[in-house]
Amino acid sequence: MIEEFQNKIRNNEYISQRLYLYISKFYPNIINKDFNIDVYNEKILEANMNKYANYFDNMFKNIDENITLDKDQIKAILADEDYSLVLAGAGTGKTTTLAAKVKYLVDIKKVDPSKILIMSYTKKATQELEKRIFLDFSIPAKILTFHSLGYLYIRHIFNDRKCLVVDDNLKNQIFLQYFKDEIFPNKNKVKEILDIFKINNNSVFFNHFINNYMNYNKYEDYLEKYKQDKLLEVEDIEKIVNDKIDVLINAEEPRTIKNEFVKSKGEAIIANFLFCNNIEYHYEKVYSELMDNNYTPYRPDFTIFYAGETIYIEYFGLSTYTEDKLNRYQKIKQIKENYHRKHHTKFIKLDYQKNENIIENLKSQLKEFNIPLKPKTYKEIYFQLLDNNPLSQIFIYKNFLYNMIERIKCNPNRNKYLEIVNNYIKSKPENLRKNFYRQFSYINEFYLYYQKKLYGGIDYYFDFSDMLYYANSYIKSVNLKQLEFDYILIDEYQDISQEKYKLTKEIANKNNAKLIAFGDDWQSIFSFTGSKIKYIYDFNKYYQGAKLFKINHTYRNSQELINYTGKFIMKNNKQIKKDLYSYKNNNDPIKFVLFKEDEEYLKLKETILNIHKEHPEHNILVLARTNKMIKKCYDDPDLIDSIGTKVKFIGYDDLDIDAMTIHKSKGLTSDEVIIIGLNQNFPNDNYNDFWFDYLFKFTLENENYPYAEERRIFYVALTRTKNNVYLLVNENPLHRSFFISELYRCIKEVNISNN
Repeated sequence: MIEEFQNKIRNNEYISQRLYLYISKFYPNIINKDFNIDVYNEKILEANMNKYANYFDNMFKNIDENITLDKDQIKAILADEDYSLVLAGAGTGKTTTLAAKVKYLVDIKKVDPSKILIMSYTKKATQELEKRIFLDFSIPAKILTFHSLGYLYIRHIFNDRKCLVVDDNLKNQIFLQYFKDEIFPNKNKVKEILDIFKINNNSVFFNHFINNYMNYNKYEDYLEKYKQDKLLEVEDIEKIVNDKIDVLINAEEPRTIKNEFVKSKGEAIIANFLFCNNIEYHYEKVYSELMDNNYTPYRPDFTIFYAGETIYIEYFGLSTYTEDKLNRYQKIKQIKENYHRKHHTKFIKLDYQKNENIIENLKSQLKEFNIPLKPKTYKEIYFQLLDNNPLSQIFIYKNFLYNMIERIKCNPNRNKYLEIVNNYIKSKPENLRKNFYRQFSYINEFYLYYQKKLYGGIDYYFDFSDMLYYANSYIKSVNLKQLEFDYILIDEYQDISQEKYKLTKEIANKNNAKLIAFGDDWQSIFSFTGSKIKYIYDFNKYYQGAKLFKINHTYRNSQELINYTGKFIMKNNKQIKKDLYSYKNNNDPIKFVLFKEDEEYLKLKETILNIHKEHPEHNILVLARTNKMIKKCYDDPDLIDSIGTKVKFIGYDDLDIDAMTIHKSKGLTSDEVIIIGLNQNFPNDNYNDFWFDYLFKFTLENENYPYAEERRIFYVALTRTKNNVYLLVNENPLHRSFFISELYRCIKEVNISNN
């Protein structure tokens, strides 16, 4: 390391904090007394900014001429730290900076793209990164969610078995089988569940039919009677069927008539055509042989069985990208085509092109295999739609049990859950113990049943919790070239949990990889999913020798909104101070809109129409703290819950409105934002959890500041707008969130100081 340090000095190269601290601790004599690492590195960065000015100026030229990199972004890209935290405020171009960093590493530092690992939290976020890095820059780096990374390790850890991912379809199947086999036939069990899980003497886990459970020997018997009763209520069966199918295929997560979750609307259309024409199929059935060195299960989109033959269908919905683009979709497409060619399978390729009719293409290829079409009646399809939902009367109980299981499996002490529960119940008054034990017996019964279904067969099935747990448990035993990395980049680092931190830290240590984390402590709002803000507050503690960089130029908000919201968020002085700035101005970006008691949603409609009248081309985003507040919007007949987060305003087809919770809006931007539900219950940390849920819930960080995370949630809501944010406020001060008066004071103080 001495030689490395001296070479960097000699060659005028950037010196990482980690290297400098090591040398200064163990070999201080080789450092000049007047040497200052920050001054030295700043000079190196300035020199390299000049050297690569043309490179950075033209980086996005062929992609989007509106995208430019500012000085803060370029410094974060050029810095060659072992560990670095890039704090990127709301709307400062975090994703752009991350993608540019990857391109710089490949173009200038000559890093092998396969040695770059990019981590994010959601499929949607990884798709955005893929677009920037795979498609825009043609760089085949490895871009994964944390769970996908855990799954990569699991496939190597359990390489003697097929390792598969548990999806919602399978979870529903497992619970339905459990309820049909273990609960419903035993009327005493049904009675006990009804008795022990009650609120105000009403069962909270089943719909009303369960009260008639004694009338049916089997759960299927009830479902059959239920279908016949529903059919009698139908007037226009064709319309009802088509409307239901339309809702399913246009959902945020498209579903088929058979209630399968599929990856795209195109796949849903194909599946529905096969079903409606009596063609037996399986969606993503595991192929009999493995791909990719005998550890990757292959799941063709559709497997058809007809007259003793097996036909495979693959739907390539992204083939409109050109062949010269080095992206994984085209590569996967080619691999699958070659695979079927090699194995001489009967194979139907549906390659979506603009203006092409997928169904006509499918019909013609089915005809080539002599597969006849035998259309179902609307009654048959309607019955299937009802059959889709065998959990419709018990889904609350299903969700409850899976939530409790998730609590156990996400807990660091998951292997001691029995001891934890027993100790907790023993500590309670005697009058509560019996009921608690009875409740837990049903939670544990299903937990053991579920685990046996996952790991009791030839194949192993892993849910999201297990992907991180087993990867962390056995990662030290995995040594493969395919999982070696020189650089690890983490998106949305403020949301990192203990398990995710452990996984990335271990990978960085195993590979001696450099780690760059991108995030914003002001937007850390997911503690309920396990995120720990301490990992960003104390980044240097967890990655010793780390360097902090800040990106301060925001392209979204006006300077006035930045000033107001910045003062509001920094009431908690533990938040990391930032000096955000913008070249946009808006003298009145936060508008307080008063409403009378019980007229909030009338005022919401009025506000929407006023915005539309003034800015007819602007989209509008309605935000609330809870789903309950959003759903209440649709009690008004003028507001219709449409596809995904879209809202239809009756009589105004040209209105572009979305409505969602604040948590769901994180990372999004809208022209105009309206925030509702700002009553006395926001903020509120008093959640009435079920005792078991509370026992295993993620512990909140003690930030020694009241409502610290709730403050950040409000900040996130305020900063989604490009222009204005409208706060719907009750005329009665007693019925307002205290955040309203506090924000008002912040605005007043900023305006006074600026004048």
